[in-house]
Amino acid sequence: MLTSLEIKNFKCFSELKVSPLAKVNLFVGAGNSGKTSLLEAVSWLPHQAPGEVFGAAGNFRDQSLEPQNQSGNQRWFFHDLNESKDIRITATLQAREWEELVVCVSKRQDPDPSLKRVGRLNGGFYVSWSPAGAHNVPPIFDRNPRMIAVNTDRLPAHHLAVSYDRWTLKTENEGRLVQFLQAVDIRLKSLRPMEPHGQRMMYADVGLPERIPLPMLGEGFNRLLQVFGVIIGEGAEIVLVDEIENGLHWKALPQVWTGLKAAVSSSSAQIFATTHSYECIKAAIEVFRGEPRGELAVHRLERRDDGQIHCVTIEEEMLEQAVEAHWEIR
Repeated sequence: MLTSLEIKNFKCFSELKVSPLAKVNLFVGAGNSGKTSLLEAVSWLPHQAPGEVFGAAGNFRDQSLEPQNQSGNQRWFFHDLNESKDIRITATLQAREWEELVVCVSKRQDPDPSLKRVGRLNGGFYVSWSPAGAHNVPPIFDRNPRMIAVNTDRLPAHHLAVSYDRWTLKTENEGRLVQFLQAVDIRLKSLRPMEPHGQRMMYADVGLPERIPLPMLGEGFNRLLQVFGVIIGEGAEIVLVDEIENGLHWKALPQVWTGLKAAVSSSSAQIFATTHSYECIKAAIEVFRGEPRGELAVHRLERRDDGQIHCVTIEEEMLEQAVEAHWEIR
């Protein structure tokens, strides 16, 4: 679990510190305040296969981009296009043999000798990364957090079916996925990948005479299955979800957060999510009300008079007061 985050010279952030981080972190703020860019910065941190992350460094928002087509975009990662300063993203870890995860992007081949790995991005930039303070680090960081992003793009139906096959290799996972999804639709009895009409996709038993295609239950249901799938089936330790409320009716949000709380409480997953919705924030606060400190944090990104973006972490007691007083915290 990450306990704090620091971002320097990355996109809209000259310098940003976020602390403390919780099990579930909800980032709010006005448009263009950097919510998605913050998730993008987290995605650059080293994890189990860091080379894959940096090889696709420009496609967090558009996964259709090929690495060879990103060389013209690399300079836009630097705050105010200032390539003379290095991008540096640092996160502290809890209960690990090392204390930090660090990534540095620079015009210089060896910007920080303390970092353990160096690679090259398109466009003449170098990337260095390491668990700072670690010694004799293996070539593949198989002990680093497993990180998966769930973006706003709709996963094709046949891809979701293939993913479900992988998520349910462990027999217990099928029942767990159905249990968490019942928080959204109590009618759900089972899920099954099927190919009755020439295309393999997910079908749901909701008590009707026939199973129905999963997309018929709504975009939010499909999206939530992806989130639960990466937590339960993939064993993700860090899950990035941009615009978590997308496709979800506001009345379903308390049930959705109830399912998410159950999923993270029974796993090692930590969630970083963004939202524009006051109803989404309110539902999260109400569902996590009374939970131990460190379960939920709402972080507001705001641009101040100095032109820089700062982060204000709203304490749990203040969150409850904000909801009761109907304060604007988006």
